[in-house]
Amino acid sequence: MTRVNQPDSLLTELRDIKRRLRALETRSAALAPAPAAASAADVPETEEPRADKAE
Repeated sequence: MTRVNQPDSLLTELRDIKRRLRALETRSAALAPAPAAASAADVPETEEPRADKAE
């Protein structure tokens, strides 16, 4: 059996991949609110027609 296919090596690779995924998710979560807030600020709110203004 090659070294890559040994259970210990596979577990080490899996742990490394999970660690990198968590780091990416944390980084993207920290960056996500700023652009989302800017996008929401650019959208004008539309006023709903009110029943008492209808003639």
